[in-house]
Amino acid sequence: MSAATIRSAGAVSCSGRGPSLALHGHVNVIALSRSRSEIGLSHGKRNMFPIRCIGPEQLPSAPQLADDPPALPKAEGKVASTPINTSNFNAMTALASVGVIETAYLTYVKLFNGVLICPTNGCESVLSSPYAQLFGIPLPFFGMVAYGTVGALAITYLRQAQDNAPAASLQTTLMGLTAGVAALATTSAVLISILQTRLGGTPCLWCYLSAGISTTLAVTLGTSLSGKQVKASGGVEAKESALGGVGGALATAAVLYVGLPSAAGSGAVYDDNFSLPYKAPEVATKSSNRAIDLAHRLNAVGARMYGAFWCSHCLEQKEDFGSAAMAEFPYVECFPNGWKRGEKVAPACEAANVRAFPTWMIGGRTIEGELQLDEVEKELLRAEAAAAAAAAASESVNTATAVAQMVAVSSQ
Repeated sequence: MSAATIRSAGAVSCSGRGPSLALHGHVNVIALSRSRSEIGLSHGKRNMFPIRCIGPEQLPSAPQLADDPPALPKAEGKVASTPINTSNFNAMTALASVGVIETAYLTYVKLFNGVLICPTNGCESVLSSPYAQLFGIPLPFFGMVAYGTVGALAITYLRQAQDNAPAASLQTTLMGLTAGVAALATTSAVLISILQTRLGGTPCLWCYLSAGISTTLAVTLGTSLSGKQVKASGGVEAKESALGGVGGALATAAVLYVGLPSAAGSGAVYDDNFSLPYKAPEVATKSSNRAIDLAHRLNAVGARMYGAFWCSHCLEQKEDFGSAAMAEFPYVECFPNGWKRGEKVAPACEAANVRAFPTWMIGGRTIEGELQLDEVEKELLRAEAAAAAAAAASESVNTATAVAQMVAVSSQ
């Protein structure tokens, strides 16, 4: 049985076999089996639809209109499905991954005295400066965490946008992403400023690479959202992004101001005229008999260790051998005249193509970074074996030459 409710502000005439009934109010119309005994609605024709007349007090119990559309559930908290620039978010993830790899490598070098490979001679001095740590922790470690967070947030936002996630979730993720990118960009700006003013423009490839990654991330994020998205969200995403960026930049600037070591903020400023006069570091450790023997054997095979007087890794390598072994230790100083901006390495270091400190040359093989005594002895055994083989070959040649000369003389 279908039914409909007719609402009328005027008179409604209900007629059938009985007298016509005029009502001011609501009429509930029910389609029933057509019977002459039932009341009908008259529009100048015969009983078009049988009806039942009710008053206003019965309206709440009246059936729903048959022609009313069904109520649709409201989709609350969703954003309009608008296109996003997926390539930009993928690019941000890739850039953040490169940043993680770079800062993880520098963190390893700083914490574990690893080999620092750098085509310029300024990376070691920058990494050894007071500005390379924050609250006593290597600054690259904080960069590694920040790059990793930015990469994770970029992937999260991309997936949320593709899945039509709630607007609140998108805004929160975007705000965090913008804050992370702003923190990286602010840190790079501060460090490049320090590099150019307080470190005398020391060429540092890793510093420039990190600054380039941070800047590219900021530019990429700024062009990631389409105009349709910003319009669809009523500008909310743009406002949240701006708040996140400003907050991230201000918080990072405050942390850098407080967290840099006191030497960095107490007037120890390196300007264009800054220089380090040469001063040989003092080795205070005691030498073992093994270390003294190794130093003697290194000299015998013509080995060399190239370093710089301000290089902390070089001093640690010397201390592994001890003070007594230094009398025969084959060390070559690459900055015998001190260090200043634009100072070139010594000719011997340039000829050996030294790119990192310390650099070993043992038996014709180049090894960058510190070596344990066991590693030194292993390289020595290889070099001594090669030298013995070369000496035997030379002796054989000399013997053969002497025999040939004797035969030639006797034949005359």
